[in-house]
Amino acid sequence: MSATTPLLRIVVLGASGATGQHLVDGALARGHEVHAIVRDAARYSHSTSARLTVHTGVVHDAASIAAAITPASIVLSGLGLRSKKQAGTLTAGARAVLAARPHHVVWLGAIGTGRSATAVGRLTHRLLKAGFGAEYDDKTTADCLILDAQHTVIHSGPLNDRPAPHYEALPLSSVRRRFFPAFTPRQAVAQVMLDEAEKGPHSASLLVPQKTDRTH
Repeated sequence: MSATTPLLRIVVLGASGATGQHLVDGALARGHEVHAIVRDAARYSHSTSARLTVHTGVVHDAASIAAAITPASIVLSGLGLRSKKQAGTLTAGARAVLAARPHHVVWLGAIGTGRSATAVGRLTHRLLKAGFGAEYDDKTTADCLILDAQHTVIHSGPLNDRPAPHYEALPLSSVRRRFFPAFTPRQAVAQVMLDEAEKGPHSASLLVPQKTDRTH
């Protein structure tokens, strides 16, 4: 975190997941106050810090999500589904977060779905829609709720755990259409989500992580 970046109250939804862990670690490394929402706080052991508070929260219980969020909070969602049977989880999460009225939300989605469908080839889009099944509509609905509430959605390609060179988040309109979306490191996704959290003022944005030549 630079000397000009204010200390933020970061709330990480889905903090125990692979991307959520990078969000927690990245926010702590930048010096922010971090509140991690997990299904069972007693079993969370990924990270310890005096600036980290762990909350038990379930997206289908909006009150448990709201308990971790204040009007000053910036919510970063690494929420994902472990199986297609959990379809509806993303929409429930988006509604619960928005009901708590945080300062801003940076939500993780998938490129080629919903409003970024034109960023991939038509065949790829059909394959994504068929492959996701009911999860596709869940993703699309959650994204629309976040964008329509004037918050930020990051649409990434398939995630992997490779080392992350520098990435930046570009508007969907600036991204070249690809037949199949590029793989993106989870660490890079967390980096661009944190970058967006630290920017202001915020507005509705659909952004895509893109690798750059710039290094830090």
